[in-house]
Amino acid sequence: MSATKTNTFMQAGSRGKSRRGRTPSIDMEKIENAVREVGARMDDISMKDVADFLGVNVTTLYRHVGGIDGLRRIRASLSRSDLPALPAPQGHTWKSWLKVLADYYRGALLQHPDLLDFVQAALDPDFLNLEQEASILVDFGFEPRAALLAHSFLITTITGYVQQELQTIEEARSGYAPYYSRLFQNLDAHPDRLPTLSQVNLSQRDLDRDVNFKSIIHYAIAGIACQKGAPSDPEKML
Repeated sequence: MSATKTNTFMQAGSRGKSRRGRTPSIDMEKIENAVREVGARMDDISMKDVADFLGVNVTTLYRHVGGIDGLRRIRASLSRSDLPALPAPQGHTWKSWLKVLADYYRGALLQHPDLLDFVQAALDPDFLNLEQEASILVDFGFEPRAALLAHSFLITTITGYVQQELQTIEEARSGYAPYYSRLFQNLDAHPDRLPTLSQVNLSQRDLDRDVNFKSIIHYAIAGIACQKGAPSDPEKML
């Protein structure tokens, strides 16, 4: 990091390490504010950036947060305040509500990629969302254990998809052809080498991330519907 960029974070109330005198005291509230301010200016954060903003050395900050993962966990937790409320189930069947819920979580993870490192630990540290979602599924007719497993499976499916989605976005941004784009190129150039895949008749629509997400969630919900404890009436609406 250049000296100019580092100085950006030495704002009012912060001190550079070159100043003499007592080291400023810090607490979690000040650290959270520093993470919020530094994070608003950068795609990623570092221990040094946050320490410079606070006017302390990295060792002092380390004693409070335990390293960069601690800072990223704080940043992910702060992202929760930017998220809208969970989608209401009224007017939905359990299947249509899970689709809306899947869109909600996908949007949250795409908007705040830091959440992917910690997922539920950052999104729902007090388990209140889990309680609310499980309760809604029970109202739809799920047994409590089946509701918990359905939620876990859905979150795992969404998380895996978004991780791949973000990788695809980053590859395209850096000029490297993503995996399935390269598949198209191979099918066009050497269809005989991949005879089974050539029979699929893939089109550009198959590269649409929204379309693919809907398909993945459709498979997930179909699997949930087959599990013990799922509702016997899939058309029930709240």
